Amino acid sequence: VGLFAYLALLTAGLLAVALHRRWHYLAPLGAVGTAIMEIGWAGKFFTEEKYFAGNKVIVPMTVLFGFVALFTSAAAWAKRRGGISRMLSWTPLGLAAVAFGFAFYFLDFPPLAQRPLLVFAYVFLLDLAVLALVLIEEKVALAQPVSGLVVFALLAVWTGCSMHSELLNAGLALYLVFSIFHAAVPLALQRLRAIAVPLWWSHAFPAFALLLAMGPMLETNTALSFLVWPFVLIVDVLAVIVAAVTATLLPILLVLVLTLFVTGMFIGRIPETLTGLPTSLWMIGGFAVFFVIASAWASRRVKVPAAAKAFAGKFPAPQHLAALLPACSVVLPFLLLIMVVARLPIADPSPIFGLALLLVVLLLGLTKILAVDALPLVGLLSTLALEYAWHSSRFDPANPALPLAWYLGFYAIFTIFPFVFRKDFAGKVLPWAAAALAGPLHFRLIHGLVKTAYPNPMMGLIPAAFALPALLALVMLVKRTPASSPARDSQLAWLGGAALFFITLIFPTQFDRQWITIGWALEGVALCWLFHRIAHPGLRLVGVALLVTAFVRLALNPAVLDYHPRSATAIWNWYLYAYGIATACLVAGARLLAPPRHRLLGISAPPLLYALGTVLAFLLVNIEIADYFTAAGAPVVTLQFSGNLARDMSYSMAWAFFALLLVVIGIVKKQAPIRYAGLGLLSVTLLKLFFHDLSQLDALYRIGALVVVAIVAIAASFLYQRFLSPGTKADETKTPPPHS
Repeated sequence: VGLFAYLALLTAGLLAVALHRRWHYLAPLGAVGTAIMEIGWAGKFFTEEKYFAGNKVIVPMTVLFGFVALFTSAAAWAKRRGGISRMLSWTPLGLAAVAFGFAFYFLDFPPLAQRPLLVFAYVFLLDLAVLALVLIEEKVALAQPVSGLVVFALLAVWTGCSMHSELLNAGLALYLVFSIFHAAVPLALQRLRAIAVPLWWSHAFPAFALLLAMGPMLETNTALSFLVWPFVLIVDVLAVIVAAVTATLLPILLVLVLTLFVTGMFIGRIPETLTGLPTSLWMIGGFAVFFVIASAWASRRVKVPAAAKAFAGKFPAPQHLAALLPACSVVLPFLLLIMVVARLPIADPSPIFGLALLLVVLLLGLTKILAVDALPLVGLLSTLALEYAWHSSRFDPANPALPLAWYLGFYAIFTIFPFVFRKDFAGKVLPWAAAALAGPLHFRLIHGLVKTAYPNPMMGLIPAAFALPALLALVMLVKRTPASSPARDSQLAWLGGAALFFITLIFPTQFDRQWITIGWALEGVALCWLFHRIAHPGLRLVGVALLVTAFVRLALNPAVLDYHPRSATAIWNWYLYAYGIATACLVAGARLLAPPRHRLLGISAPPLLYALGTVLAFLLVNIEIADYFTAAGAPVVTLQFSGNLARDMSYSMAWAFFALLLVVIGIVKKQAPIRYAGLGLLSVTLLKLFFHDLSQLDALYRIGALVVVAIVAIAASFLYQRFLSPGTKADETKTPPPHS
């Protein structure tokens, strides 16, 4: 005390001379000498025997803070006299940095680290000294948030090295005090004193407080206090206030993610054997409701920056992005609910689904309030993820009624929602898309439940039951939506596609295997038909994609021949109706997409569909021949092109007649590609006949084969001569002259 009292007198005299003579360079020299004396004294005399017992450590802390206050007072006096300089304003900051360094030094001693209130009271005084210096000299305003970073670094060091269950409440209090102080001070400096402090610093400190609170969560040996949750709530409220004052959603977004991460860590510490309603559900629900309401309120206060206006029309407007924050506030709790389902053996889904229902109601309410039409789709996907997570891990077929009721309830909510607020969503598309998708996305879940818990031979009634409300919704929309509505076609396309989906799903659900492919083909041609009534390009795209998928499944899937054992009846078998219906659907789809509806992604769709239908028909002819000649009792069809006289002749004659049919169709339709395909197949048939078949036939059969193929070739050439003379070909390719 004597040493540093004497040193304080010398420093005061030095500062008086510096201020009187304006020799401001003496201030940093005096500060350097003071810092050297402090460090030297601590290295030799700061020992456990003298200063760790009782409150004796207050003496060195008072000395360190006293010199910071002394140099700060000198800066205030100079400011009052109008003669402050950079040396006088930065010198107290240097001594404050030394004093903060001593705070790290104090935490290195376990007896002091176990007294966090004492150590951080000293730190708080240094924080106030820095704030006072900022009020004195605005040019060092950045020092205030930097001191906040140093304080939270000190808290992080203390949390990582010295925190235990007995100090948890003290730690939470310190996190809260410093987060409030450093979040509020930049705002107060700018609003009350017009001191330019970057406001984004204030956004970070509530998030830092939550990060520090995660430390005890990671320590499995640390018993958690119930005060953790009031602390988290207060920090969240602080972030909302900061967001409201600064008109930005960044603080809410940061604490939202961190709060739910903290909750997730808490869920991870729950014993897996826990049964019943866990406390975590109350926390998830409470924080979710808080963030949904807070983010909705804050999103209305977001101002569009001037810089963002330059991107108008290229990116979503900032207010739209702000309105999506409530969606994040709901999606993240759903992830936590999925985590609860995965970890805890919750046999009764009512608590989980009840909370999910509350979140869905909030989200749909915000959809109407904020007019953000993507929110129902977000809620639908989140709800489905939770339903599938519970069903795949916790569903008990012995108790199916309750889960079935919840699944049907969620399906009904999303389906009915846009109809309840029809006027609000008259010009929107996504709410109606969510209503249309609710049924198809829930179908697999409900179908699997019924198939497992209520097995029956009439499973096709399930898609029929789903088709009824879809058709009813479609009829209501047609009657109540004016034809002049710009979104009418898109709305009808979604609901009409859903209705057709269930109608065409009846047969694949009642049966299996090839019926799935037939269902895809029927759905594809149904969507092409619907495109005639509702000119929405998505219907055409999905319809063609389904038709192509049906073709790939039948033409490029070798396993298709193993779907069923061979029927005892030749020709009249499942190959005929499976390939025949798919071929008819491809041809019908091509006709429905005739010009001017033929352009799809820059290409003409009808030629593609006609070509695929032709290939499928050709495959059917060959499969039926192979099936007819496959040995009796064989389980599957075998495709062979040698070793059987009658079969080889049948292939050749069938190919020839198929080629002739293509030529005829090409002539009638005046389509050169079809004629060329027929001629190409006829050429292949002739090559097969001469180089393969004739070498294995007797003389009489050779004559018969040559006669049949010759007749086909003569017929083809006659048709070419009769209908495609050089003048006719010229007329076919000739372009009519423009009108004068």
